[in-house]
Amino acid sequence: MSQMIAEVILPVSFCDSLSYAVPDEMMGQIAPGCRVSVPLRGKQKQVGVVFGFRAMQEENYQLKEISELIDAKPIMTEQQLKFWKWLASYYACKTGEVMMAALPTGLKSEDAYKPKFESVLRLSESYCRPENLESLMASLQTKAKKQWQVLRVFLSQEDFHSQCDFSDIRLRKADLLQNEEVSPAALKALIDKQIFIVEQEEVSRLKPLQADAPSEICFSPAQKKAYDEIYQSWKTKEICLLHGVTSSGKTEIYTQLIKEALAKNKQVLYLLPEIALTTQITQRLKKSFGSQMLIYHSKCSMNERVEMWQRILKADGPLLVVGVRSAVFLPFSKLGLVVIDEEHEISYKQTEPAPRYHARNAALMLAKIHGAKSLLGSATPSLESYTKAREGRYGLVNLTQRYRDMQLPDILVADINEAKKKKQLQAMFTPLLVEKMQETLQAGEQIILFHNRRGYASILSCKECDWTPHCERCDVPLTYHKQSRSLRCHYCGKPYALPAICPSCGKPMLLSFGFGTEQVEESLHQLFPQARVARMDTDVLHERAALEQLIASFEKREIDILIGTQMLTKGLDFDNVRLVGVLNADMMLNQNDFRAHERAFQLMLQVSGRAGRKGRRGLVVIQTRQPDQALIQRVLHHDYKSFYVDAMKERFTYSYPPYYYLIDVWFKHREQAKVAQAADYFANILNPLFPDMVFGPFEPAISKLRDVYIRKLTLKISPKQSLLKIKDYLCGLQSHLQKDPLTRQVQVYFDVDPF
Repeated sequence: MSQMIAEVILPVSFCDSLSYAVPDEMMGQIAPGCRVSVPLRGKQKQVGVVFGFRAMQEENYQLKEISELIDAKPIMTEQQLKFWKWLASYYACKTGEVMMAALPTGLKSEDAYKPKFESVLRLSESYCRPENLESLMASLQTKAKKQWQVLRVFLSQEDFHSQCDFSDIRLRKADLLQNEEVSPAALKALIDKQIFIVEQEEVSRLKPLQADAPSEICFSPAQKKAYDEIYQSWKTKEICLLHGVTSSGKTEIYTQLIKEALAKNKQVLYLLPEIALTTQITQRLKKSFGSQMLIYHSKCSMNERVEMWQRILKADGPLLVVGVRSAVFLPFSKLGLVVIDEEHEISYKQTEPAPRYHARNAALMLAKIHGAKSLLGSATPSLESYTKAREGRYGLVNLTQRYRDMQLPDILVADINEAKKKKQLQAMFTPLLVEKMQETLQAGEQIILFHNRRGYASILSCKECDWTPHCERCDVPLTYHKQSRSLRCHYCGKPYALPAICPSCGKPMLLSFGFGTEQVEESLHQLFPQARVARMDTDVLHERAALEQLIASFEKREIDILIGTQMLTKGLDFDNVRLVGVLNADMMLNQNDFRAHERAFQLMLQVSGRAGRKGRRGLVVIQTRQPDQALIQRVLHHDYKSFYVDAMKERFTYSYPPYYYLIDVWFKHREQAKVAQAADYFANILNPLFPDMVFGPFEPAISKLRDVYIRKLTLKISPKQSLLKIKDYLCGLQSHLQKDPLTRQVQVYFDVDPF
């Protein structure tokens, strides 16, 4: 048998794979998807994954051999390896970078993962015979009453009779000690006498979920129609977009489709954009699916991730995985259905580090590799997905009625400029919003206020000389946090002391401008001192448990007014919310980003959908300085189709997606001159090849971050051009730049389909 060469993927950013010779003793044992230990950079050992094999040819150099085979069986499926290769190709990165993101940390080294063991008690073999056990019990009852009690509690796991096989009784030591009749000293005595044998048993860290008694899903006529249309569309298309207004009952449709996929012994992936959503959705789903369900998100520990990976890999029955974007990397083997909820959400886009993938698009490719059906759901679909549905590439199903015929909320506009002119503003609140908040609180109903800026004030500035404090490490002004009496950079997190006087002119003339959620909270306490107010933003919610507790408190009506950033818009479902206030719509509209209006429309409509989900009709007040702006008018009338037409005209005029592809090329280094040199090199080569389609290089809105200077250029690519060939060409330029002694330390990377 001729020696084979294995292509091994390593968690490094400089290559797709490296070649290693397969030792004779490993032939026939090693397979694609197995982990191996290989030499890298001298004596250093690195864990990699075998991608494939090729026959040994006459090589011009001596190949190093694989040092060790770690897995007797592959820890990755064939579909996963194919998926990794697609991700690296489409998002213009290395397969090694995909491995860094995809494989749990506990599987990237030989000894990172530690199984969990617990002490388990069993009877010594000599006491498993009924006659010996009866004799022991009689003796202990007379001479050692407490030891007898311990043994009695242990045996109560089974009916005590002569036909019992006592060798089958096993009980966790910790569970036995929880019984109030069990004395630790008496238990120790039984162990010392070797009546009990203590064994270490490997146990799972994953908490088992309990399902409720199965219940039938009762569809409304509109839901039943949508459900039937989804199945009809799947007959000819693998992907369907469910465009359902907020609170239309999309989750019930998902649940029924998941039940049917699991009944066919298939695996299901249910994607959510953020951990904030998993709290409520999983509570609803586990009632139906219980032990068939796993929850995967960024707050899972390293060991939990490994155990989840192993369970999915070994699963031979139906399984539902509910997770955030990283769940696309899990080792599915018989995926039958992919559900992507809130498919429009920007949180599905990974920006740092590579691969800079969009989980929606990645999940659709994963489904295609497995031959699975896909369902996208949103009240405000992305322009890209809606276009594909209108063009017939996806199925399109509309669900235009709210569940139980609840009306969509009534949306009112409050003119900030008019209120300011008449001197009627109370802090950041217009008279209309104040009036509606008073009415809502008096009726015992709840309020949600949306403002997408945390902290107390956006900017601190000197009235005398206009000095504004900036971060030393980042090219951004500092945000004022009143509660901690500090200034903070919201990009690198560095805190700064609040100056008493202006460091520039020496005068005590520092004033704050703009407002964040912290200032909103303070103003509400002054306006409505009896109201119970809480904040939902990353300044106050550092742990997942705190977020879950806040959501639970709001559900229990222990909070009257909830202020929050865009976390509030992500599909949360509260029964008693009557009023939603958008405090500053203009802040979203005036972003320097071609997607700004799309995001603003989605955020406003999504947060509006939190109102009036149960009970009487909800009310939304949008505060703006541009009440006649076309997009505001589209929001007022819940008019997605007109918004879509307006937005697509603009996208066509300026050659933006979905008419053109975009690739951003980023350059980063601690020396500004080197960044500029590398960016200019790229631009000078690309400009003649793509006339009028290369924009930049230019400094982005944040041109320095954590002491690193940044430049970027944007390339617009026509659908008539080969995206794959262009990406290959860009990667070639990247490699050439990294070989140049003047620019090789400049970080150059690509963001395909940037958001």
